[in-house]
Amino acid sequence: MNEKIKSIIEIIKSCDDVQLCTNRSDGFPETRHVMNGMNQNITSLDLHFLTMKSSPKFQQLKDNDKCCLYYFNPNNRYAVRLFGQMENIDDLNTKNKYWLEKYSRFGFSGPDDMNFALLHFIPEIYKFYIGDKLYTGKINQ
Repeated sequence: MNEKIKSIIEIIKSCDDVQLCTNRSDGFPETRHVMNGMNQNITSLDLHFLTMKSSPKFQQLKDNDKCCLYYFNPNNRYAVRLFGQMENIDDLNTKNKYWLEKYSRFGFSGPDDMNFALLHFIPEIYKFYIGDKLYTGKINQ
């Protein structure tokens, strides 16, 4: 793994939250906060998120899977943008793997809940700064 990808992973792991930007049907982008809890112990850019299938973001991603993740750590001011696609995972074995009982507090009855959506982000491009130096590139998975 190259040093830039390691740096990106460290930024992701240091953030409790992330901003997800999707595309609305009227062409405008929409950004919202999502939890980064499923990505706190990653060793690669294999990123996962949960949401409700009834949410506007789920429909937007269903209509157009291209999106951007923006991670920002306010303590050290490190940030990274990842551009890619978000896919929905319907496989129950995979949903079981990522399910934690604490997700019940969001109204889910379990990983087989019809409204529980497990999202998988497939990154293609990164963009981040270290100091005043900009790093951009493609992610080769």
